[in-house]
Amino acid sequence: MSSDRRKPLPPEAIIERALQQIALINRWTTGLDVEEYVADELRRYAVERAFIALGEAVKDLSRVVDLNTLDPEGPWKEPARFRDFLAHDYDDQVIPDIVWATISDGLPDLEQALTRVDGVLGRPCG
Repeated sequence: MSSDRRKPLPPEAIIERALQQIALINRWTTGLDVEEYVADELRRYAVERAFIALGEAVKDLSRVVDLNTLDPEGPWKEPARFRDFLAHDYDDQVIPDIVWATISDGLPDLEQALTRVDGVLGRPCG
């Protein structure tokens, strides 16, 4: 009988998965302003889905390495909280302006932190 729990990925693979989600979000939002983003329902849905996958990757990473020890300055709790908000909170409460602010303000910091952790683990990103 097979286990219902998936086998944990190595940290480097989880980081790669997270960075891929960041790249998608960046690709889907580059060149837009907040009004264009808000007006594009399909793009907003795709970006929110990528944030959910990104938050799950950070949760998975925190299960296999001690992120606070490897990079104490990293924004490690926020992606998981944001993932839970998007996944569970509820379409009527997901405010596109909050997502846009997270893209602008939080995503670059998270990308840098993931890159630092990847370097500490011995595989420079880039």
